[in-house]
Amino acid sequence: MLRADVLHHDLIDQIIARGSLWSAALIEAFRATPRHLFLDRVWSQREGWRQIDPATASEEDWRLLYTDRAITTRLGSAEGESAIAISSSSQPSLMAQMLEDLQLRPGLRVLEIGAGTGYNAALLAHVVGSVISIDVDREVLADARRHLEQLPDRDVQLVHADGRLGYPPAAPYDRIQVTAASEDLEPAWLAQLQPGGLVQVPIDFAPGLAWLMQGEVRQGVFVGNLTRPAYFMPLRDEGETGRDRSVARHPLPSPDRLTIRPSPEARWSDRRVHDSLREVLPSLALLALLQGLSIDYTVATDGRGAYGVADLERGEVCWLGPTQWYISGKGGEELGERLWRTWLDLGAPRAIEWHIQAAPDSRLLRPNPAARAAHTRLGKRCAQLWELIEPRRRMWQE
Repeated sequence: MLRADVLHHDLIDQIIARGSLWSAALIEAFRATPRHLFLDRVWSQREGWRQIDPATASEEDWRLLYTDRAITTRLGSAEGESAIAISSSSQPSLMAQMLEDLQLRPGLRVLEIGAGTGYNAALLAHVVGSVISIDVDREVLADARRHLEQLPDRDVQLVHADGRLGYPPAAPYDRIQVTAASEDLEPAWLAQLQPGGLVQVPIDFAPGLAWLMQGEVRQGVFVGNLTRPAYFMPLRDEGETGRDRSVARHPLPSPDRLTIRPSPEARWSDRRVHDSLREVLPSLALLALLQGLSIDYTVATDGRGAYGVADLERGEVCWLGPTQWYISGKGGEELGERLWRTWLDLGAPRAIEWHIQAAPDSRLLRPNPAARAAHTRLGKRCAQLWELIEPRRRMWQE
């Protein structure tokens, strides 16, 4: 097991060096929690799905287990499709960032929604002392329980329950961490959070648009913001075999069927400008979503990712790529130009700069009259209010 120990600590060193892990308590937790203990069944998709058994793993396979990437741990099949990943061990550096964001300390009452392999619960328990972890899949819970038996000092209570409903018997909680993607905040999570507590959940807004949302609840209203991009397996119903949420509800015409024109930033030759614009496309697509436009995502004909925005009632479509736009004639071009100009006039807001309120009842939302921009959005379970409030501070200004 020497190579596992070396690979384990080398991975933690990398995560610390890259700035994803910094607090003493969490560094100690990661050092004391070898990842491979939670990866007794792993699937690699290289040239088709292949199962890796750590007991007989090659040197290359061991390096895969300790690579800073998400690893598939369970397969299912969406209706009419071949096998797809339905459960995974998350990317360690993202796990570290999420745990750091939660501002953990001993004695906090924590609910984890989505037990996964048990790895995240083990890290949480090392810091706070006791954790409740729930999952709708009994097989997932059985795996997590078996893994956690190898670390008997971790106080993790595993419970079979529907994550969308939280776990009322042990509420209220100081922290609720959701480790599977949701399409909205659930009212139960807001109701079960202690005043001053934090809820953190990955939200899938649309294809290619997924962020962590974090905040607290004040008088029944979630108040928070997006923190970082994050793509997770979706929350599942009991007995569900899998689904692919990367597919748009209203797929847009393919870019290869539309007219190509240079994107506005393609005219800018300074490489430093292009490097600083890596957040432009998702930020533009998020603004389009808040404006009520339809969103899609694909890899365009130039091999780069592109976000499609569309006014389906007018039949206007514009695919936004880093160097090219793909437009459905004059209407599509004007749609893209309006979105671009609005975004610039607002000071090019990044996704994390929007202030978010959410509640099951829209009457609870309190607009800020000084907001530079405001958009209401009706999620599946909660009404949302998104506002740009001055002054804003960019990351490089901290």
